[in-house]
Amino acid sequence: MLRKVKRIKLGKQIYRRLMKRVLERDGWRCQKCGSLENLQIHHKIKRSQQGNDALENLVTMCAYCQMEEHGQLSYAIPAGRILLDT
Repeated sequence: MLRKVKRIKLGKQIYRRLMKRVLERDGWRCQKCGSLENLQIHHKIKRSQQGNDALENLVTMCAYCQMEEHGQLSYAIPAGRILLDT
């Protein structure tokens, strides 16, 4: 059983700088599909599972891949790809 550890919450400015470093490191691209749009920062190990805000635990993902990663999509093909294939 995981024991809950009190996490240090980063200030808004520090967290924004950290997000920018992750985006720059990842070339401003989703690391799952390569998209340049709707980018977000994703925790590889969730905070709820003792994941932290270290650079090694953060990765750039687009909103679609982020939702897919969290099981919030009911289909596997992005709408943009469906339109391009027709």
